[in-house]
Amino acid sequence: MSKSASPGWPRPGSVFRVGTGVAALALAAAACGSSGPPSAAASHTKSAMPEMSSSTAMASPSMSMSAGALPMGAEHMHVAIVSPAAGVKVTGNSVTLQVSVTGYTDTCALAGKQVMGMEAATTGHYHVLLDGSLINMFCTPAAVVSLQNVKPGKHTLTVVPALDDHGQVDANARSIIFDYAPAKPLPALAGMMGMGKPSITIVSPTPGATVSGNFPVRVQVKNYDLSCALFGKPNMDGWGHWHLNLDSATGGMMGMSCTDTIQVSAAGLKPGSTHTLIALLVDNMHVPLMPMIASEVKVRIGK
Repeated sequence: MSKSASPGWPRPGSVFRVGTGVAALALAAAACGSSGPPSAAASHTKSAMPEMSSSTAMASPSMSMSAGALPMGAEHMHVAIVSPAAGVKVTGNSVTLQVSVTGYTDTCALAGKQVMGMEAATTGHYHVLLDGSLINMFCTPAAVVSLQNVKPGKHTLTVVPALDDHGQVDANARSIIFDYAPAKPLPALAGMMGMGKPSITIVSPTPGATVSGNFPVRVQVKNYDLSCALFGKPNMDGWGHWHLNLDSATGGMMGMSCTDTIQVSAAGLKPGSTHTLIALLVDNMHVPLMPMIASEVKVRIGK
């Protein structure tokens, strides 16, 4: 069984204080179908997969944050938690957040893409964290958070505006505390050792295919249990999900899935250019398994 990256590497669950809220250092995404302003991208010919050896450094999370300063205008990206109210008692096994955004267009179509110049802070999405651990990226007014493997008691939900490259505007994060008192608690999921080595293979699109608009990416996963309910929850042997990256195994995350299919968008990619789609297995905390278990396919962007 392959193990995830060592605790010494930055993980999506690592957090720091932002005023009265908590923000993640790295994130994940849920692919949505909205479109945004296009941005040209160059063609790629070399493999985007890092060569792994005994001396190769472990990969950073596949949705790593932008390391530099936020672009001009990012300070105008705001989020508000419309509901539930702070202090609410939750007796079900999930929480539905109603979120409003202002100052930018909320879209997942450009997630993982390089958007430059003044456009960089005009589109984005928002991240939801549970007790400081990133759950997912959203671009819809509603965000559902599963409470699978969450203990009863007080918990914190945080919403953070984010750029297309997943850089967070932490100063504008908003949080609420809720009391989880389940009427019928979910049975806890437990880790398990697989009987074989996990694998992932991109089934569609095929190498050299032309893609445009919104299109599906389908994979085949073996010897690994996929779960959306465990996004951002403590890691367990044999459980996780997969990420779809663009042109890099250590960045450019377009989306994530716990099924065999994810819908992504060619928005922001120059027609006629070629790009590499990379599917990689990750743990519950969104960190790639190590040694890396991934599959890649090159596609052409159509009109």
